[in-house]
Amino acid sequence: MTKYEVDKKDFKKLERKLNKIEINLIQDLTKELGVTASIISLKAKRDAPYDTGFLKDSINFGKDSNGVYVESPAEYSGFQEYGTKYMKAQPFFFDNAKTEIKILIQRLKNKIKRLV
Repeated sequence: MTKYEVDKKDFKKLERKLNKIEINLIQDLTKELGVTASIISLKAKRDAPYDTGFLKDSINFGKDSNGVYVESPAEYSGFQEYGTKYMKAQPFFFDNAKTEIKILIQRLKNKIKRLV
């Protein structure tokens, strides 16, 4: 029979390291979410149809108590994104968001692999 003994100091050391990893992950996640929101906003502005510039100017991102957000609050944003029966769609928002979220997930997976 094999017997393993673990010193109480080893548990404390492991606990400190795990806490450090958790803090690093939270800091990295917060940073990565902000970077991703910024990139989505920039790409949506780049791809938004231009007439008066109001749509491009309305696209923004920020941070609130729920996390980060990217928004296009112009009332006609949805019509531009999805089109209507009289106007073809001119997607500028969600395709960029989907692409950048996939990239975010890959970056986070890589960070976790490096930490573990």
